[in-house]
Formats: sequence, structure tokens, C-alpha cells
Amino acid sequence: MSTAAIPRTTAESTVLVVKPVPLLEPLDEPGGTVVKMPSRIRQGPAQLSPAGTVPATKVQALDPEAAERATVAAMSGRIAQSAVEVLNGVRSVHQLSRWLDARCMSSLTTRARLHAEACKAVARRGSHEALENNVHLLHPQPVVHSVHCSCISPGIFETAVVIADRTRFRAMAMRFELSHGLWKVTALRIG
Repeated sequence: MSTAAIPRTTAESTVLVVKPVPLLEPLDEPGGTVVKMPSRIRQGPAQLSPAGTVPATKVQALDPEAAERATVAAMSGRIAQSAVEVLNGVRSVHQLSRWLDARCMSSLTTRARLHAEACKAVARRGSHEALENNVHLLHPQPVVHSVHCSCISPGIFETAVVIADRTRFRAMAMRFELSHGLWKVTALRIG
């Protein structure tokens, strides 16, 4: 048995009275539970089925953070893609300054510099083979495969992103915090 809130109005204020309501004919479908409403509840002639009852509707839970979660998930995919491009040397780290705080900027700059030095050392060792074969390596754009976003508290989200680089998949974890109306990445881990 579930409960339903029925408002009763008086002259001065509105009083909310909670009464138990039985569920009628629960139907299980793959997408969730469908409850057929009794025929005495009518919303208008345009919404009635031929039998004179209100059509069955799905019961859904409300998610107050859904809009923010979608925004943060989209941002985290783009920031992860840009961070991998920074590591590959295709993008400047200063292009991410709007979304990263100072600690994340300095750690990404250091990691990009170390990665570039390591790539130069590998290129020096294999430079003779590249000249013989006349093969040039292009920088393909990283592809975001999945983004998982969870709300930690109001104004704080943590995301996990799986992204495909040239030859491997990478995992990235980010923490977003709302500061002065803007989302900033306050923690960034690249696997």
C-alpha cells in the first residue's frame, strides 16, 4: 500500500492530508513498473482511452540534480579529451585554464612536459627507421568512450571518464566544484 497527498483548501491556508491509496493491477515491464489508474480519475476527454479509463503511466522518480549532472558529464568528456591532447602535444595547456584550478594546471603542465621529453627520447632512438620508411605519425583525436558522473554533495560532482588514446585506453577521474557560478576541476587524475 502506498500513500498519496490530497490537498484540502480552507479559507486561510492549504492543508496537506496524507491518505493510504491501494495500487491497482501492477504490471511489470522491462522499463519499470506500470500502474493502471482507476477509472474514476479523469483528466479530460482528450486523454481518455476508448474504455473510459486514464491510460497507464509509468511511475518515475524525480532527480533534482539531473540538469547539473548532464552539464558536468558533457564538460568532463570535453575536458578529458582536451587533457589527452595536451599530453600528446597537440593542444596548449593554457586553453584549459578556464576549467582547471591552479593545482590541476601545474600538475598537467608538469606531466605534459615530462611526456614530451619521453616522446622525444623515443623518437631519437627510432629516427633512423622513420627516415627509411618515410612514415609520419599523425595525431588522431582521442575518443571518449564513457562518462560516469555522481553527485557528492550540492555543488560537488565527481566523474570518471574512459578515453581512447593512440594505442591504449586511459581512465581519468575529475572532481568538479561550483565556484562563483562556474564549474572548476579541483582534482584531476590521469591513468
